[in-house]
Amino acid sequence: MKIPRVGRGWVALILVMIILLVSVRLLDSSMRLDSYSVLDPQSVVVEGIGARGAWVHVTELVEGTSTVTVSVNVFTFTPGPGTGVGYPLGAVVYLSTPLNGRTVIDGSTGQPVPRSP
Repeated sequence: MKIPRVGRGWVALILVMIILLVSVRLLDSSMRLDSYSVLDPQSVVVEGIGARGAWVHVTELVEGTSTVTVSVNVFTFTPGPGTGVGYPLGAVVYLSTPLNGRTVIDGSTGQPVPRSP
């Protein structure tokens, strides 16, 4: 029984896909949360610093009785040279129950996040 040969085109396509997936994963990193603001009792905006035009998304939300742990990732792709200047970024977090004095915790560091004035 002969084993079919895989053409060079398929091998090249698989390698390109692997490189693309690894690149996307490396460009998606956690964002340190600097502060949060309350929009309404069940919505908060967590804020941090990142690159201009970055895609911000909440990756984890764990609600406890005394804490709310939030993890946020940013996907950054900046072709060419950049300035290195950080821009304020924010993500809205929708809670299942009102915040009611619970502490907001940064999921990437485990530290409490201060409330912005």
